[in-house]
Amino acid sequence: MMKLLRNAAITAVGLVCGLLLFFPWSTLARTLASAAANVAAENGIFLTISSSETSGLFSKSFTYSGVNADFPAFRFSAGEVTVTPSIISSLFSETKSCRLEMGRGSVVPVTRQALEWNGGTADISLTPQSLMIENIALAGKTSATGFAELSRETGKLTRAKMLIKVPAELDRALEMAGKMGMAPLTKVKSGEWRIER
Repeated sequence: MMKLLRNAAITAVGLVCGLLLFFPWSTLARTLASAAANVAAENGIFLTISSSETSGLFSKSFTYSGVNADFPAFRFSAGEVTVTPSIISSLFSETKSCRLEMGRGSVVPVTRQALEWNGGTADISLTPQSLMIENIALAGKTSATGFAELSRETGKLTRAKMLIKVPAELDRALEMAGKMGMAPLTKVKSGEWRIER
């Protein structure tokens, strides 16, 4: 009996290793980018990605370059976005999770005053009900820390606790974003804002 279990375990490990080593990950990266663009388009967002590549042997990372997204009220741009999914835990759970790393980028609202950063990271979890963005750490001229949760049904912010710092001259842009209902923004002091819900 023990020999049978040991052989079954070895076979399972071999199958998983074979899958990780020989699966067409680059094709999957391109497919995911295309799917993301389609979902964005359905929600009124024009998303473009210049290129994609895959790295890592067992812990796979998908790196997308030249990421741009045009939202109704602002434009998002990032030179590089890397997604490292938790493949094994995501396979055996309703919750799909990944680590997001972002290079230099910006958000340009309708006021045309860019919110710029040098890089950032966050942990993302997707459940049937919500999108959770935790351990947000954005650094640069614009910095942000905290977490945010959005409803998948409505797309609205359901919970959040974030601190955002910007150059003081961008206070007006954030004030306008708050008045437009984009986020529940509260000014702490010049150049410092809080999102809490």
